[in-house]
Amino acid sequence: MPDGDFKTVFELGLGSFPWAALSHPLIFIAVGILFIRFLKNKRPYLVMGFTGASIGSIFFLLLLITDVPKFVGSLHEYSSGKSVVVAGIVQDYHPAPANGPSVESFSVHGVLFAYDAYSDSPCFHNSPLHSGPIRAGLSVRIHYYEECIQRVEVLQNALPR
Repeated sequence: MPDGDFKTVFELGLGSFPWAALSHPLIFIAVGILFIRFLKNKRPYLVMGFTGASIGSIFFLLLLITDVPKFVGSLHEYSSGKSVVVAGIVQDYHPAPANGPSVESFSVHGVLFAYDAYSDSPCFHNSPLHSGPIRAGLSVRIHYYEECIQRVEVLQNALPR
């Protein structure tokens, strides 16, 4: 593997938290509040508003209870240095298909990596379908721990300009 300047294209951090998944229940809460606020004179809409806001709140809390501890744990593992680093050329690259299961996989220096491109994980899961950086034959350096890709670095001259 050639020595050179590597550019970090992904790093586990606040920006990798699954904010979009956490925001989905907020739509139900907002619509429920709108129903309660503007259609309070009509009992069926009032009931629908309370139901929507309640269900949205329950799902929001469930997501907070499940996603935040996973994120904090992954971030702690990364910041405390629990990383294995592998460098080499991306081989055995299998991109996520446009339709169907969105699992993408590749190997670097004999280490197999696989992830779901639609995952709510804070770990790396950006497929090229979603403007991800991984391509066959690319020189990379990957920091990982167990199933979590914590950091992806790509050789600077290998990036498209």
